[in-house]
Amino acid sequence: MPEKWPHTGAVLAGGAGRRMGRRKDTLALPDGRTMLAAVHSVLGEVCQRVVVVGDAETDLPRIDDLRPGQGPLAGIEALLAMGDDTEYLICPCDLPLITPSMLRRLTEPGPVATVFQVEGEPDFWPMPVRVSVHALDAVRSHLDAGRRAVHDLVRELSPEVITVSREEAAALANVNTPDDYERLL
Repeated sequence: MPEKWPHTGAVLAGGAGRRMGRRKDTLALPDGRTMLAAVHSVLGEVCQRVVVVGDAETDLPRIDDLRPGQGPLAGIEALLAMGDDTEYLICPCDLPLITPSMLRRLTEPGPVATVFQVEGEPDFWPMPVRVSVHALDAVRSHLDAGRRAVHDLVRELSPEVITVSREEAAALANVNTPDDYERLL
C-alpha cells in the first residue's frame, strides 16, 4: 500500500442539491454507503487526515463554511482558513466513482493548484483539485467580488494540469441530476 500523502483531504458536502432535487451527500450507492461516505473513504486511503466541509449531517470530522450558501468556493475558503495544513486535496461528494489512484496523481508537489484535464477536451476540470493554502487570498477576493465559480479561481491560480484518458475520466463522473444518479445505479 502506498504511503499516505502527509496533508489533508476534504470532501465538499454543503450544497442543497438543487439540480438533484435533494442533498447529494446523503444519496445511497449500491453498496449501501452514502456518496459522502464513499468519497471520504477514498480520500482516507490517500491522505493522512480527512475532513468534511459544509453543513452535512455526519459524525465525521467536519468544518462549517464561513459564508454559508455561497457554494463550493466558500467551502474551500473555510478549509484554507482553518490553518491546520499547507496543502489540501479537495473532492466534492458528488464524485462517487473517484479512485485513490486518480487522487494520488494530484498530490505530487507542484504550484498552487493541480487539476485534471481529459484528453481531447478544451479545458481542465476544476475538481478534484489539490490546492495550497497560498490560494486563500485569491479565494477571498473572488468571494468578496461575488465570483463563486471554482473554475474561475483555479484558472487564475495557473494550475498544473494532469491529462487523463477518456477511460480514466470515468472516475470523474459527476452526479448532479436524477438522471446522473440513475445511470450511476
